[in-house]
Amino acid sequence: MRAGVLVTSGAGLSLLSISTASAGILTATPFVGVTHHQFVKAFNEPAGSPTFSWPRELVVNVLEINVTAPGIGFRMQPSNGALPGEVTRMTTRSFVNSASAQIGINGDFFDLAPPYPFPETDVTHAAASQGDIYSANAGGDPLFNVSATGEPRILRGRAAGTTTTVENVTLYNAVGGNQRILTAGAVTAPNDTYTNTLNPHTAVAVSQDRTRVFLMTVDGRQNDFSEGMFTTEMANLFLTLGAWDAINVDGGGSTTMVMDDTSDAMQNARVINSPSDNATPQVPGTERLVGNSLAVFAAPSPGYVPLPTPGRPPAQPALPVIGQQTILDDFEGTKGRFGSAVNASGSSQHVAPASASSVDSNHSQTGNDSLRVDIVNTGGDPARMQLRFLSGGGTPANNTVNNQAMGPEGYVGYFLRAEPGNDPLWAAILIDDGNTAANGLERSTFIPIIADGEFHLYQWNLADAAAWENFANGNGTIGGPNAFIDAIYLSSAPATSGGTNWAGSVWIDTVAYNPDGTLDNLVPEPASASVLAAISLILRRRRA
Repeated sequence: MRAGVLVTSGAGLSLLSISTASAGILTATPFVGVTHHQFVKAFNEPAGSPTFSWPRELVVNVLEINVTAPGIGFRMQPSNGALPGEVTRMTTRSFVNSASAQIGINGDFFDLAPPYPFPETDVTHAAASQGDIYSANAGGDPLFNVSATGEPRILRGRAAGTTTTVENVTLYNAVGGNQRILTAGAVTAPNDTYTNTLNPHTAVAVSQDRTRVFLMTVDGRQNDFSEGMFTTEMANLFLTLGAWDAINVDGGGSTTMVMDDTSDAMQNARVINSPSDNATPQVPGTERLVGNSLAVFAAPSPGYVPLPTPGRPPAQPALPVIGQQTILDDFEGTKGRFGSAVNASGSSQHVAPASASSVDSNHSQTGNDSLRVDIVNTGGDPARMQLRFLSGGGTPANNTVNNQAMGPEGYVGYFLRAEPGNDPLWAAILIDDGNTAANGLERSTFIPIIADGEFHLYQWNLADAAAWENFANGNGTIGGPNAFIDAIYLSSAPATSGGTNWAGSVWIDTVAYNPDGTLDNLVPEPASASVLAAISLILRRRRA
């Protein structure tokens, strides 16, 4: 197979012939029939470098598996049997070690807040292990399946609740995903926000003759080390490697690739990629307890030398702190930093893909426009609605102002409007605390929303430790040196789960930060008070 370098163009991506000795593309053969491809665009790579040409820092690992090679076998993580739910969450490495396998990647999306005790949960799409189909289709699922005879194939599930496929292939070792990114050699990732947001990703592909399987992980959310890919970019990279059909599975902090490639007597798989949970550009992240994983069995390859670990950048200094009250988003003719799909975050619960946002000129707190958010509930059981509505895609670097950031003091908040009767609903805000390279995600306390058809200010004191709790990888305080808005968080209960199957519309306006005090001065003066003030001024002038 020809090695290559990807470059972007108006038509998408193209492949340039280049030696595999390039610093940007490395290959090794850890197992018989398995080739490890590593694509690296380094933080210090000069512009126009003839290595892995890419518009951003990037680390991608691909395992190309010849299914006809001796010793190759596949196994999907099994169900949890008689326990509640479908699966028991564990790390990919734990499953691979327990199965005495050599390779593993994380699998399907899963319920973050199931009605079962942790670590039991449900996966989102169809799943099967050794012929036991333990999760049904969500409806038209793209699926990767390896048959009982070892044939890999990308399939499509039938209607929700079924366990059959359009191709009438019986599921044996199967994992589902959310997008079919390659179909018969053509890129078929939908043109939506999920596709067009840079994220860590895991994907699986099959060659046209079904003799090769490709397992891909893309590291992301680690500025200056690896910033992630669009799913269309992954599809194009698969094409250059000879793939024909491909699906995207769970990504983000779940993205994990492991190998037990030490050829010793111990079962001790190691993590090949850099998961994003708890990661900084300088330090790899930690493994997440995922819903399920796919394991591969393979025989050691004589003379194998592991690929070197990609270099990481030096630590980044903190950004200057915003020094005066600043409107971060006013939504005048634009969605501002809140352009992600309403349901883009995996932390949202029961928020349907049909949910949408739009600039609304009929209601505003100041100016002419506000951002209307229409929330459609999936109607699931148990009832709940929690929305993590991302700012800047949840990436700190996208939530700066003229290369400045909020500090650990002052107030941050936003105005929100709800129609009468659209309660109970609670408002909160999520803050990335640290700097663009290393931060923890903190959640504010919940404030009950006033549903009276008027805009009301919801604000939080960044310096008040009682106003903050850990949401993910944080410590429950805003310690700085920088702070960034991660998301506006709305809940049908004063908690991160539970409540009613809330659905309806809210209007957001004037997202702001004041380093020196509250945002109360942004509240319009009541009309009656304005009139009294005007009369008083007239009387004073007459006396003068």
